[in-house]
Amino acid sequence: MDMKLEPWNAESLGAPGAAQGWIHGAAGRVADGCRVDCWLSAGPGGIREARFEVFAGPEAMRAAAWLADWLAGRSVKAAEAVTGLWLAGQAGMPDEARGEGLCIEDALRSALTAVAAGEGGSEI
Repeated sequence: MDMKLEPWNAESLGAPGAAQGWIHGAAGRVADGCRVDCWLSAGPGGIREARFEVFAGPEAMRAAAWLADWLAGRSVKAAEAVTGLWLAGQAGMPDEARGEGLCIEDALRSALTAVAAGEGGSEI
């Protein structure tokens, strides 16, 4: 996974308009300074689209937006290889924000667990 961070846009941030057909995973707590919700639209061919709701600093928002763009069109296996450390490096997160990269990883893994279990979209 040798990718360089490219400019990002916020279009992939926020919950999908309708939760139906999306798989949801979450990690962290707002009270602890980082809460991330991951929404995946996935099928047999892999991940069609990813969205993240991020309740943390701007570094986490930027990293999550970049990751959502990176995940689109990738296999589930590629998504499973993502780590918070890798993401922090790709996104150029400062050392003090790297914990937020782990929170993004945990939210992604939570959603990927539901994908592997064959669950459909969930509403929260």
